Parts: sequence; C-alpha cells; structure tokens
Amino acid sequence: MTTDIRFGERELQAAAKLVAESLLEGLPDAAACGHDFSEGFRRKMETLLRRQRRRSIRHTVWRYAAAVLLTVTLTFGAVMAVSPQARAAVVQWVRTVYENSVVYRFFNPAPQGALPRYQLTWLPEGFTEADVFCDAEYYRAVYLNEDTGQSVVFEYSFMDDGMAVMVVPEGEHMVEQIQINGYAAEYHQMQDATATNTLVIFDSENNICLMVTANATRSDIFNIAEHIILDKMTK
Repeated sequence: MTTDIRFGERELQAAAKLVAESLLEGLPDAAACGHDFSEGFRRKMETLLRRQRRRSIRHTVWRYAAAVLLTVTLTFGAVMAVSPQARAAVVQWVRTVYENSVVYRFFNPAPQGALPRYQLTWLPEGFTEADVFCDAEYYRAVYLNEDTGQSVVFEYSFMDDGMAVMVVPEGEHMVEQIQINGYAAEYHQMQDATATNTLVIFDSENNICLMVTANATRSDIFNIAEHIILDKMTK
C-alpha cells in the first residue's frame, strides 16, 4: 500500500535547519584546525590579492572614464543635433548605407548666391549631349553614345544642411576614397563590369557635391572628373 505523504514549506524549512545544525555539530573545533601555511604559499596568495585589488581599481577607473566619455558624447551629439554651424565646423558630410542605397548627408550653412556653373571639358569619343536640366539648386546633364549604348550623367548641387544625395547600387560594390583635383572624393565601383559606377566629389571651397555616373571604365570616369572646370563667369 502506497501512502502519499506531502510536506509543506514550513516542515521543509524545519528539516533543513535540523540538518544544518547536525552538520555544524559534527565539525571539529576551530582551534584544532590551525595550519601553518608555507612562506611561498603566503607570497602567492598576497600576489593574487594585489592583482585582484588592481583589477578592481582599474574597473572602477574605467567605469568613471566611460561615464565621462558618455556624458561628453551625449553633450556633443546634442550640440551637433541643434546647431548646423557646430556640425559644419566638425564635419561637412557623412555617408550612410540604407538597405541597397548609399546616402550622403550634408552639414553646411545655407548657400549664399547662385549655383556655380561647372563644365565638362573632356568626354570619351562618341558621346553627345542628350538632355540638360538646371535650376537654382541643382544641375544635371546626360550624355549618350548611341553606338555603344553607354551613358554619362554629370550632376551637382549645394551641400547645404538638410540636403541628401543618394547613390543606388544595383549589386555588390566597393567604395574607394581618393582625391580629384585636390578635393575629397569617393568612387563606387560595381563588381559587374557592365554596371554603372559613380564618382562623388566634394568641392569644399564652393560647398558643392558633384557626381559622375557612367557605365564606363574607371579610367574614363576619372578622366571626365579631372577635366571638370568651374565656369569663369561664376568664380
């Protein structure tokens, strides 16, 4: 015959207390447990204790340093968020990747005066102008080679605060940071040899972002960019 015996929480606590007291009574007296550790063992233990104390001090210092750094970063970020002048003094543009697009975000004061006029003084053989659009803030010209089906798009705009320029790669690509005519630039090279590549140039003197987009060779794209000139009438 099986008897179902159940104990409540109070009974279990009382039993645990009795077991603990029984174990403690079975231990030898503290005086009988004396042991004289060797000098070598004592030195090792002291070394471990010193290391632990140093580790604890370093951890405390790093925590305070991290807190100070976080405070400075948050303060700096708040200033950057509300002050276009502060952002422009530190950085003029940043590149971010959103899904399959590359977005350039600008942090410069609003432009003064009309949009400057730039000219292409070199194009690969066989390209002719097909379309031009221009307004107070943006310029775009399209050139086509009817024999090869290739195209070149030349465009530029002000790098004023709030503006963004987007590059939309059609697949895997590599970003190369270079200099074009003394200006910072980034070249987006697609892995597919037949795909469209983009060169982005940052004219910090005139606060202009220029782009050359073409399904052409790297050397042709760079040659086009190196032959961009600012119209004398707008200098």
